[in-house]
Amino acid sequence: MSSWKTISRASLLAALLGGTALAQDPIEVERLDALDPLEVGLPGAAMSNRLWAGTDRAMAQAVLSRLPAAEGDGYASETLAEIARSVLVSGGRPPAGGRGDAALAALRIDRLLAAAGADDTFDLLERTPGVNRTPALARWHAELAFATGNAERACRTADAMTQGREDAYWLRVRAYCLALDGRDGAAELTAELARSQEPDAGFEARLFAIMLDTPLDADAPAADNGLEWAMSRALHTPGEPVPAVDQTAPSWLRDVAHHGMERRSSSSEDPMALFVAAGSMDGMERHHALEEIIAQGYDRELAGQALGLMLADTGGGARFVHVARHHGREIETVPITRVTLEHGYEIALAALLVGETGLAREWRDALVNGPARPQPAPGFAPAGPDMDGKPSAAGEPAPMSLPPQPEWVPPSPRRMVALDMAIAIAGDDLRGGTYEAVQAAWFESHGPAVAADMLALTRLGAPMPEGLRPMLLAQEAAAAPAGLAAMDAAVRADARGEAALLAISVLADPAAAGNADATARAIAALDAAGLRRAALSVLLERVVRSAL
Repeated sequence: MSSWKTISRASLLAALLGGTALAQDPIEVERLDALDPLEVGLPGAAMSNRLWAGTDRAMAQAVLSRLPAAEGDGYASETLAEIARSVLVSGGRPPAGGRGDAALAALRIDRLLAAAGADDTFDLLERTPGVNRTPALARWHAELAFATGNAERACRTADAMTQGREDAYWLRVRAYCLALDGRDGAAELTAELARSQEPDAGFEARLFAIMLDTPLDADAPAADNGLEWAMSRALHTPGEPVPAVDQTAPSWLRDVAHHGMERRSSSSEDPMALFVAAGSMDGMERHHALEEIIAQGYDRELAGQALGLMLADTGGGARFVHVARHHGREIETVPITRVTLEHGYEIALAALLVGETGLAREWRDALVNGPARPQPAPGFAPAGPDMDGKPSAAGEPAPMSLPPQPEWVPPSPRRMVALDMAIAIAGDDLRGGTYEAVQAAWFESHGPAVAADMLALTRLGAPMPEGLRPMLLAQEAAAAPAGLAAMDAAVRADARGEAALLAISVLADPAAAGNADATARAIAALDAAGLRRAALSVLLERVVRSAL
C-alpha cells in the first residue's frame, strides 16, 4: 500500500472545497420554496394532498416519531408496512407551520425507509428538489443511491453540496467518487483529510483495494453503511461469496444486501430434475431451487407444486405472508389440477394476500368439488360409473378406457370456513345470510383467539355474533398502547393523515397484540381516515395467519 501524502490540510481544504471536486454535469438549482419536500409523492399514494389538514407541525413530528424508525427492526407485518408506505409517499400541503422544515422532511424519509425500503425512498428523494441544500436529505440521498447501485447520483449530490462539505462523511464520498473517476491521487488526499477528522478502517481498506485493483483484505471490517456496501460490491468478483454486511448495520441495508444475494444457478435445464433435487435440500438452498422452478415457464403445473411446497415450508405466520406476497402473482398461470390442489388451500390464501380474490374463489371451488375430470382422447372412453355403456359399432375396435380417478376429499370443514371467511373479508362482503353463517362458524371454531378480529369486523359493518359481548367482558384488561386516545381525537377532528399514522403506530406496537379494543379501534380508524381497503387488508392478514 502506498503511504499517505503529507500536505497542508488548510491548503487541501481550500483546493477541494473552493473548486469543482468532481467533473460532473451541472446541477439544476431550483428555488427552495418552489416545492416543499412534503409535497413530493410517489405512485401508490393512499391519501390526497390534504392529508395534513387539521394538523400542525409539532403534532406531525410527534405522530411521525411514533412510527418504526429506519435504525430499528422495522415492521412485524408486511401488510402494515405497505399501508405505512402508502400514507408516507402521499405528497401534500405541509402541516401548519411546517413548510420548509428540513427536520420534518428528514423524519418522513426515515420513517418511509423503515416501511418501504431503500428503492422507494431513493425514488422519492430523486423527485425532491433542493436535496443538496438540506444536509440531512442529502445524506439520505447519497446513502440510498450507493445502496441501490446509483453511485453516480450520490457523487452528483456530493459535488453540489452547499453545507457541510467538509464533514468526514462527505469527504469520504468524494474520495470514492474521485477513485471511480480514476483520479487516485486526489482521492487519496481527500481520504486523508477525512481520516484526520475520524478514522474509518473499513472505508480506507476498501478505497486502497479499489485504487490498487486488489482484493479486499479478508480481515477488513464488514460494511455498515451504504457507501461501504457500494465499495464492497465494486470489489466483488462474480462467482465469489457475496460481500458481507455487518450485523450492526441498519435493517434496511441488511435487506438490500439480502435481496442482492446471487441466486442459486441450476445445474440442469430440466425443471423436473431440479424439483426432484430440491427434495433433498433444505434451508435457503431449497428455497432458491423452488424459486427457480416457480419462475420457469416450461411446466406451470410443476411451478404450482413448487409454490405449494414453498408455502408449506414457511409453517405459517409472517414467513407465509412474505412468501405469498412475493410469489402470489405466479398463481394466475398455475393450472388447477389434482397435483396442484394438494396445496390448494395455501395457494388460495396466498392469492388473497396479493389481491387475487377471483382466483382464490376458483381454487376454493376446486377444493370443494375436486379437479376437473380428464377428457379422453379419441379412441379412449371413460371408465367407471360415468360410462354410457353403449356397445361399439360393428367393425369398430372397442375404445380404450381411462383409469378411474380416486375419490376427491375436500379440506376439513374448519379449513373451508377459514378460507370462506378470508374471501369475504378480501371482497368486503360482510353482510348477508351466507356471510353470517360463515362468521358464526369461524367464531365458534376459533373462540377468544379471534375476539379482536371479530370486534374490528363489527366496527367495519359486520353483524355482532352471539357470544362476543360476554367474551369481551370476561377477558382480562390488557395495557393499552400509547397514542390510542390521540388517534380517536384525530378521527373526530377529521385530521386524516394524523389519524392514519397514529392507527399504524398503534397496530405496530406489540402492546396492541393483547388488547382487542386497541386493535379494533385502530383498524376502524384506518377506515375512518378513508383507508377502508387498508383496514380490510390488516384483518385479512390476521385471518390468514390464524387459518394456518
